Parts: sequence; C-alpha cells; structure tokens
Amino acid sequence: MKKKKAKFLTYQQQLDHLRDHGLIITNDRIGIELLKSRGYYNLINRYKKDLYRKNKHEYPTQTTLEDLYKYHRIEDDFRDILFRFTLNVEQCLKESMSYTISENFGIDPKNYLDPHNYNSRHAKRTENILYAFEKIINKPRTEPMRYYKKNYDVIPPWILLNDAMLGETRMLFGILPYKMKTYVVKTMFPFLNQNYGSRPDNYDDEWNEYLFYQIEGKLEEKVDIENDDPALVDRVSKQLENSFINELIELFSTTIRSINDFRNALAHGDRIVHFQSRYNLKFNQVNLIVKDYFTKNNFNKKKLGNGIYGILLILLFLLDKYDALLLIQKLKDWQYRNTRTYNDKKAFNLFIKNCNLPPNFTKEINEIYQSIYNYYIPKRRGIFGSSKYDDYN
Repeated sequence: MKKKKAKFLTYQQQLDHLRDHGLIITNDRIGIELLKSRGYYNLINRYKKDLYRKNKHEYPTQTTLEDLYKYHRIEDDFRDILFRFTLNVEQCLKESMSYTISENFGIDPKNYLDPHNYNSRHAKRTENILYAFEKIINKPRTEPMRYYKKNYDVIPPWILLNDAMLGETRMLFGILPYKMKTYVVKTMFPFLNQNYGSRPDNYDDEWNEYLFYQIEGKLEEKVDIENDDPALVDRVSKQLENSFINELIELFSTTIRSINDFRNALAHGDRIVHFQSRYNLKFNQVNLIVKDYFTKNNFNKKKLGNGIYGILLILLFLLDKYDALLLIQKLKDWQYRNTRTYNDKKAFNLFIKNCNLPPNFTKEINEIYQSIYNYYIPKRRGIFGSSKYDDYN
C-alpha cells in the first residue's frame, strides 16, 4: 500500500482545507486560535470519523469548527471525572494491600519481599515481581520514599506501594496468599463487609453471614441442613464458600486489570470514546453484585461489560458509598452542562452514542447503585442494627 505524503500547512491553509471538506469556519481568527491551542490532529483528526457523514469524507451540513471543539471538551471533561475516581480506587487498593502485608509479614522489606511468603505456583514470576519492588526501593521515584530511605531504618509497605505504579500493585496482588487476597477483596468491595455501621469485632461475623447468604440456596440443594451429618454440612458449606470467594477474587482481578488498561490508554493519549479493555466484565461476574438488573442476552448483545460502560460499573463496585454518590452527581452535572442548548445536546448525544452508552446512562448508573446497596444492606440490618448510611437513603 502506497503511503500518504505528509506536508506542512499554515493555520490559514488548514482552515481552507477544512472548508473543502464541508466544515463551516465562522471566524478565521477564532479558528486559528483553536488550532494553535489544540492542534490539528487533536481537534480534527481524532474526531472527524465520529462526525463525518456516513461513508463520506465530509462533515454534515451546518457543522462548525466550534462543534468539533465542543465535542473535544465533552470528552476532556468526561476523562477528568473518570480519572479522578480511578485514583480513589488505586489509593484504596494500596492502603488495603499495605495493611494486610504489614499485618502478616511485618514492615521490613527483607520479610515482606521474601518470595517464600508469596504464591509459589509460578516461582519465577513471583521473583520478578518482588525484584521490581526491590528496584523501587533502590531508586525511589517520589519524595516520601526518599525521605523514608534517608531517615528511617526500613521502608514500610505503605510507603513502597505509594511509590509503585498501579500495574505493579496489581501484579503484587496477583501473588498474594489466598487469605490476604480475600482480605483485599472484602475491603475493596465496600458493600460486602465493613460499611454496615457495626463494631469492628463484628466484621468476621458479618462476612460469614454474607457468605452463608450467598451459598444458602446451593447448600440446600446438596445437603439437608437440619438432618444430615454436621461434618458433611460443614464440608460442603466450606467448598461452596471457597468457590464463591474465588469468583469474587476473579471478578476483582478483572476490575483492576480493566482500570489499569483504562489508565494506560489515558497515559498514551488514546481517546476514551472507543476505549475497549482487554479484560472485559462477564455477565456472570456482574451478576455476583448487580442482582437481576441485566439479562444475559441484553448484557452481551450491547457489550456492556467492556468499554466505558464497563469502567463505570467497576467504579460503582469499588468506590465506597460516598464516592459512588459523588461520581453519579459529577456525571449528572457534566450531562447538564453539555445539554443546555439544542446544539450542545446534539454533540453530547453523538458522544454518548460513540461511547456505546445508553442515552439515559446516568439514570441507569444511579439505578445500579441503588440496586447494589438496597440489595445488600437492608437484608442485613435486622441482624446487625441500623446502617450509618440511613441518612443517605
């Protein structure tokens, strides 16, 4: 295939070129300012396929350069919202992991970076991951790490993980022992355990009650709880609990991989409109948390487990109730700002369509949020008392 020939055009020539493709330039001075501040590629080439007439290299009638700028700003603002909340997830993940690592292995790197403490099924992979963290200690990236290295006898896990990238943190989670993975999952899916307003000494009771609630139906299919040998009931119950926890761990791993994929896309300047993660949520995974909201056919047909919709679901799963509420409000505010006029609404609706989001996606996200918390919390209040979130319902 013959390569296209690149050539330099002045800003005025760029405007004339756009006019040749049917784009309306209402003011050359403003047009040149937009090209200077954003660049032709970022403002034009990144979006032209979204706006071109079907099967033609021409813009629809009455499309202006300002329309492209508006479309560009819609995506920029959306990116900022999502990025902010992925940072919240990353912070919570690092805190949860550093806590369980410190509790189980201590705060000396000689101990908590010892390969014998971690998953030995893939010894070489484990050694490589831990060696990467040793390199971070040897060559600190941030001021807190440098400060601790200069002034303290050891670098504790919470300082080391603060210096690590999300991808490195995700890989470290992958080699944690089963018990520690379970702890991280319990803290990272906030509706599962520790946000019901009970005392800390009730956390294990709440978790066990939650697990029993999830496996009760399957357990009754396999044994007679009242009449069978208690040892048999306990053994089957434990098997079902472990199976369910493994499903949660697999789901959690998918969510963190997806967020890491999304963050990498942002770091490389990729657009989020057509973002597709390599790690898609599956219907059976989503159904572990969002009960009876989606049908399998609808979920798969609309490809709701990947792209931006998938990222929104993941944020709802991982953010605590306060942050989830704030995310929803930020999305509603963003939608309102960009739909106040007819032209604004036209650009916004096109953007939403290209993101594979439903027109009423903010309403759906709010309903899913309500489904998650209304499903889990009220069913447990009778056992553990009132919730600290009562005022928010």
